[in-house]
Amino acid sequence: MTKLIASIVTVGEELLIGQVLDTNAAYLAAELTRLGIPVVRSLTVGDDKEAIRGALAEGMQHGRLTVLTGGLGPTPDDVSREAAAALIGSNLSVDADVLAAIKRRFALLGRDVPAGSERVASVPDGFEVLPNSKGTAPGLWYEGDTGSIVVLMPGVPHEMRAIFSEHVIPRIRALRGRSVIEQRTLLTAGMGETTVQRQIESESHLLDPGVVVAYLPRLHGVRIRLTVTGEDASDRLDAAERYVRVKLGVAVYGCDDDTLEGVVGHLLKWRGLTVAVAESCTGGLVLDKLTNISGSSSYVMGGVVAYSNVVKQHQLGVDADALEQFGAVSEPVAMQMAEGVRARLGSDLGLSVTGIAGPSGGTEEKPVGTVWIGYADDQGTRAVKHQFGRGRRRNKEKSAIAAINFMRQILLQS
Repeated sequence: MTKLIASIVTVGEELLIGQVLDTNAAYLAAELTRLGIPVVRSLTVGDDKEAIRGALAEGMQHGRLTVLTGGLGPTPDDVSREAAAALIGSNLSVDADVLAAIKRRFALLGRDVPAGSERVASVPDGFEVLPNSKGTAPGLWYEGDTGSIVVLMPGVPHEMRAIFSEHVIPRIRALRGRSVIEQRTLLTAGMGETTVQRQIESESHLLDPGVVVAYLPRLHGVRIRLTVTGEDASDRLDAAERYVRVKLGVAVYGCDDDTLEGVVGHLLKWRGLTVAVAESCTGGLVLDKLTNISGSSSYVMGGVVAYSNVVKQHQLGVDADALEQFGAVSEPVAMQMAEGVRARLGSDLGLSVTGIAGPSGGTEEKPVGTVWIGYADDQGTRAVKHQFGRGRRRNKEKSAIAAINFMRQILLQS
């Protein structure tokens, strides 16, 4: 019997030209891995019968399970059914039950049955229908004599997910040969990929050799994906997580679906603290991120976007002499902004950001990407300097994340 590994095929010209983001492949890859089926191939093809047939044939050649989304609609360019029929040498036939279900659906909506419904109801001989509770085009399941399985589902994400969860997952759970795969992704901030890798691998002999470590850099940190296979995978994964957390310390802020602002919000609520934010170069982005968390009104007091020096002086109490001597992007001004917003809004903590987002405005002394972040509480005031790049939006994003992470680190230390 062919090894139980999977290939994913997504169909649509809109995916190839970048008009639509391929979220289906990401969803299926995550779900199949969770079910213990490694995904070894993911391929996107256009609305071409021969290309689809070839992609399905390659999937069957390389593994036991091939999952396809897209090309099951009512228009002539929806040719996944035809490609699947050609793959196994069968014919298409209109399924009376599927067609009746389509007619009932549109009758309930008070609408005429649209043209192309018979096309949607056509099923390759040898395929089993998987009902679609969210739409009209059904999923299709085929299992050959050798054990190779082909699954076809609509490309509309919510329809595909419904069919997969309601009909495909139960069938997959009944298959033999699935692996035990455990994954966890640790999230870091404030540490670059090279440093993260060097820290983890500095004593790699202490890490289970069966643990696969993947480094996934992003704008403000590195995701560390840990993968373990085997019957004792869960315990080994826990041990690997402990190792990484010890090596990276405070740089790790969470795992899997955690967000930095969510973790910081939890810390603030747990300690009963409130925060106010003074922003210059980020233009309110720090406050936007903090208030993305439901319930953040219990710890976020508000903020001041002090983009001009006049606002810094009048609303935050920044000294004119400090602005004149050190400039708006400086340690003293960042500290005074944090102190000022804390005093003005009556919060426990004050957080500030001032910098040169670019692409213009930099100098030799303060190039584009120079950012100062200030923090004030009842123990005093401090500030930290960052040097980011030249992209304006990236600098704003990095500055906002760095500010939230700075506050997190201080809260943990105190």
